[in-house]
Amino acid sequence: MVIPREGDKVRLYVQLSESDIVDPGTGRVDKTRMSSEQILEVARKSFHPFHICPSSDVEWWTIYITVSLSWVVGQRVASRYSVEDRVFIAGDACHTHSPKAGQGMNASMNDTHNLAWKIVQVLRGCAKPSMLKTYEAERRKYAQDLIDFDKQFAALFSGKPRTTDNQDGVSHEEFLKAFQTFGGFTSGIGVHYSPSVIVSTKHQKCAENLIIGERMLPQVFVRAADTRPVEIQDLLPADIRFKILVFLGTMKESRLMEINTLVNELTSPTSFLRKYPMGGQTSSMFDITTIVAGDKWNFNYLSVPVIFRPHWSKVLLDDTDVTGRKGGGAYSRFGISTEEVTFVIVRPDGYVGMIAPATALEDVHAYFASFLIAHAV
Repeated sequence: MVIPREGDKVRLYVQLSESDIVDPGTGRVDKTRMSSEQILEVARKSFHPFHICPSSDVEWWTIYITVSLSWVVGQRVASRYSVEDRVFIAGDACHTHSPKAGQGMNASMNDTHNLAWKIVQVLRGCAKPSMLKTYEAERRKYAQDLIDFDKQFAALFSGKPRTTDNQDGVSHEEFLKAFQTFGGFTSGIGVHYSPSVIVSTKHQKCAENLIIGERMLPQVFVRAADTRPVEIQDLLPADIRFKILVFLGTMKESRLMEINTLVNELTSPTSFLRKYPMGGQTSSMFDITTIVAGDKWNFNYLSVPVIFRPHWSKVLLDDTDVTGRKGGGAYSRFGISTEEVTFVIVRPDGYVGMIAPATALEDVHAYFASFLIAHAV
């Protein structure tokens, strides 16, 4: 397998025979029996009649051993990821698998990202310690899915290629199908967290195409104040705050009373925006961005209620930029109505934790009450 890398580098996966690396006297792997040049020689034979001539020295190489299609490195998942929510393990300490899918760093970083924001919230006295239980629930299930995927992937790489003499071998089409099927999994974009205290799927129908428990989808919007196109992912930094995306819909005259009523509810002392931030500073816990279904040429961002525009850059339009090539179509793409207000709550790690219409504001309050600690204003 050939994987293009940065800086014109290339990673090669080369299959060796057991006799190339196993000492016949001891039956154990002897790395001194192999070198980068010998591995390249095997690769050259595989590439024939084409040539492979590295322009520089090999930066890194290693050997992974397979026995009867099972990786010696092991495909295992720890039975527990924590001890009484006081001691935690992550990455290779809790799951091991083959290197072929390139999931080692991906899985480890996502483990620690998932855990870090929860620990910070608890240590700061903002969240209940019970929220830490979601770390194992979310990431151990992912690890189990990873191992199941890895077994299939490893078997493909360990199998002999299909030839005219070996019709039972692995075909190029099978590899291609595996890459396409597991593309979302290998990239991490397809990771889906099940319902829990921090994942509420009750109002999924409010945005059928924006899946709760998965990462927020990329989308270009237009900034209302200066019509500059912005990618929503750039407004979702990993700063431990919950991102409240307020899809305000259209702001026509007939909806102003509905919007103003919502403003009154959100500014009351019992609102989640006032109840949970320490010192009553909403921005310390929640980062609000408002998205309006409006025309960039005729929209005045100052018409948006102050609570929905904490900063001039936080009001976006679901419209194209001045070139007509970027942005637009988000409401229809996500399946969100332009005739009502919809909240999309994105967790600090970028995953959608809840979606709810403004008419179900009590459910939003209940969502945060299930894991956050209220503070007196």
